[in-house]
Amino acid sequence: MAAAIEPLYDKRYQCLFCGREFTNKKLRLSKVRRVKRDSDLCAYFEGENPYFYEVAVCPHCGYAFTSSFGPVKKERRELIIKEYIQKITRKDYTGPRNLNDALNVHKLGLLCGNLNQEKSSVLAGLCLHIAWFYRYIQEEEQEKKYLRYACDLYQEAYQKESGTAGGGSPNLIIYLIGELEGRLGNYQTATQWLARLLQVRHLEPYLRDLLRDRWEVYREHLKEAPPPAGLAEGQ
Repeated sequence: MAAAIEPLYDKRYQCLFCGREFTNKKLRLSKVRRVKRDSDLCAYFEGENPYFYEVAVCPHCGYAFTSSFGPVKKERRELIIKEYIQKITRKDYTGPRNLNDALNVHKLGLLCGNLNQEKSSVLAGLCLHIAWFYRYIQEEEQEKKYLRYACDLYQEAYQKESGTAGGGSPNLIIYLIGELEGRLGNYQTATQWLARLLQVRHLEPYLRDLLRDRWEVYREHLKEAPPPAGLAEGQ
């Protein structure tokens, strides 16, 4: 009888900072069991969560990175050593991870990404995942804090990068900005961003379905919102 295939396997990496090789766990695609997804694309899984393994952490020097990170810039190495390598408390993240581990490695990745001046879209993705992790455990204040960070960084990416979220669709950046603004209660701003997608002729089907729903939701919130104080008083 054939042995059962383990959901996690060892993926080999070469550290972007120290150059040494190591392994971190990854979840096999065939073992991903998504059960539902929120409107900002946060997914929920049965069994192992693939998000937990998207940040690789070098067990030798501690540098944390994703597949979207670029090479470490020569002019940033000294700062990374001083502000990160010499300050962190080392922990081995090469094995299976729980939610707390995932939070920790994403925050390490965010620190490294900031120090190495990674693209805003890459940093935004890390912040969005951190927000989702806090959503899993219903820590709303922390979730909103990182949603705000992600939204601001996606807006920087939209302005400065020539269009893509880590190689994805520029339409996805626009949708996420609108959706995150809406989740943060900024319904007018949300509809302004989502409106940019309404006339896109070849919008990705999954985004079109999401857009239709969220546009209506935030339009309804606007109708229900009280008028500004000046208008309410007839000024």
